[in-house]
Amino acid sequence: MIYGIGIDVLKVERIERVYQKHGERFVSHLLLPEERAQLGRTARPVRFLAMRFAAKEAIVKAMGTGFSHGVWIRDVGVVQNSWGKPEVVYSERGAKVRDALNVGEGHVTLTDEAGLVVAVAVLMRRAAPGAAPDAGTGAGVSTDVDAAP
Repeated sequence: MIYGIGIDVLKVERIERVYQKHGERFVSHLLLPEERAQLGRTARPVRFLAMRFAAKEAIVKAMGTGFSHGVWIRDVGVVQNSWGKPEVVYSERGAKVRDALNVGEGHVTLTDEAGLVVAVAVLMRRAAPGAAPDAGTGAGVSTDVDAAP
């Protein structure tokens, strides 16, 4: 069952201005250690930072906390797995809030176009211990319907 859905849209130029002005201070304020390691391997650091900022906003919106109620910007994040799929990660403090809210797995998708970054996060409710999976919700199912004959 879905716990929450969050979305964020931002202009890359906004992040570029902050990064140019504050540099390393901005990076250390924004990124979890796992994200920082991936930043070091990217060819487009401003795009990377913009996508991480948008993802963090979308995740905390899905949690329903925003950056308050014990959640700071470095308490949630996104790292790419070996296939490049973005995965939601939490700091120790973020994991405590997540667990208190009974949030389970998280999913995030990121895209950019024409100077904009969009992030969508879907957080699932953690199943009660011993509960059967909820097969009837359709969660995780995506169907594309082509209206043309």
